[in-house]
Amino acid sequence: MHSVSPGTTDGRPQPRRLATGRRAFLAAAASLPAAIAAGADKPQPAPPRLSVMFCGDSLAQGLYLTLVPLLRRREALRSINGTQHATGITRVDEHNWPEVTRDLVARHRPDLVVFWIGANDFRPLVWREQRIRFEFGTEGFAEHYRQRVAGMVAAAVEGGARALWLGLPNMRETRMASAARTLNGLQSDAAEGAGAVAVPTWKSTSDAEGRYLPAIDGARGARPMRAEDGVHFTDYGYRRIAKVSFDAASGRFPEFAGDLAGIGEA
Repeated sequence: MHSVSPGTTDGRPQPRRLATGRRAFLAAAASLPAAIAAGADKPQPAPPRLSVMFCGDSLAQGLYLTLVPLLRRREALRSINGTQHATGITRVDEHNWPEVTRDLVARHRPDLVVFWIGANDFRPLVWREQRIRFEFGTEGFAEHYRQRVAGMVAAAVEGGARALWLGLPNMRETRMASAARTLNGLQSDAAEGAGAVAVPTWKSTSDAEGRYLPAIDGARGARPMRAEDGVHFTDYGYRRIAKVSFDAASGRFPEFAGDLAGIGEA
């Protein structure tokens, strides 16, 4: 003879308990929409975004200002302005770029830092504290200039960012173009040695004979690429430089390729 649990008859639930179970189930089901709605009201974590910081003089500043409207249309991108016009690498007493870069990277934590600087670096390199001055073109100038470029890149890389170093463009005045070539050699070697990807802009700003290129010929005529000063760029020119730069970044950093695709020349 088997035993029967209290409240049952031959092991079968009584009707009263069946009704109680149904009420509990219906109450739980009725509360689901409210629970779902409450969960929907909670702030959801923002999707990760690629942070791109621009550092340098008025060349980098012009590039940043031209690209801001384009970058803001992409939810996956965040642009950071770390530029300062009328500055250079040669005068740390006026704007210490290695230290400034380190501070900017620590504050903003960018994924990619784009450096473009040198339009004001044809003047002597100065160590004011040591009362030392190195004229452009001397060995002392080259040695200390490379150190400062490497320091800027190191600040980015050690802070966890990838780094692009854009070379100086061809320039209209022969003397400035010659100086830009000299600086490009110093910048490229030092930047790559410190872990950056060096991106030349000389070919993109020169014609087939290597001469300064002010405009691009198209089906609708010449399209101005350079500003009237022969150093800076039009919006179209900056977009051309952006395409060259971000294509290079995508090739070296494939994890950025999707977010950077299509930014630049229109």
